[in-house]
Amino acid sequence: MASKHAWKIEIIPWDHSSVEHIQRMHDQRIACGWRADEVPEWVESAKKGGKMFYWAALSESVPDREALLEQYIAAHSQETKPLQDTAKEIQLMRREPTSKDFIPVGHVALEIHDAKEDASLGLPSNAIWVHQLYISSALRGGGYGVATMAKVEAIAAQEPMNGKWMALDTLAKEVPKEVGDVDSIDVGRGSIIPITSKEEWYSRQGYQTYKQGPGYTYQAPDGHRTQLRVSYMKKRIDGGT
Repeated sequence: MASKHAWKIEIIPWDHSSVEHIQRMHDQRIACGWRADEVPEWVESAKKGGKMFYWAALSESVPDREALLEQYIAAHSQETKPLQDTAKEIQLMRREPTSKDFIPVGHVALEIHDAKEDASLGLPSNAIWVHQLYISSALRGGGYGVATMAKVEAIAAQEPMNGKWMALDTLAKEVPKEVGDVDSIDVGRGSIIPITSKEEWYSRQGYQTYKQGPGYTYQAPDGHRTQLRVSYMKKRIDGGT
């Protein structure tokens, strides 16, 4: 079933060759709270046709769009300058950029993992992974995350990916209660992530949890270290059953 929110977001490819696009990705990862240091790695991956990022921008048909953008810019003063649609390729396939100005309010990535890795996780073939979904907290609650997911699911099901399944991992929904009063953890490389689970949110988007496994390492105040569980989730996107 198509999302009732999909019309709210326009998806625009990240231009990994653009200094402006790279800097904006870094700024948004800083705002997100983690993995800003991995942006150079994502650039190199994109050059080889690997992980591909997409910007999420408000559709021009969104009511009060200008007021929402003002609200966004007020929360992210370093992002006042629009970007341009300049990406000339997506996963090594040529495209014609529109040069249209836009202000991204978030981003998301799609990636094809190694088939053996997917099989070891119990995933069927033709699975496309979704990573790094981020929508600014200044706009959360408006259905923009749901819209972004719906748009990239449609992209993943088409050429050149031709995906049949979407896959993702997220902290298991039981984890926040298990760690007690801990609000966030340091997962290394300067990344502090909140102890929140999006498992139930993804479930509402049609994703099914099919497996749990070890995820991030957490060190308790008493020095004890443990791995927090992640839930692996999947969703059929090609219309099959």
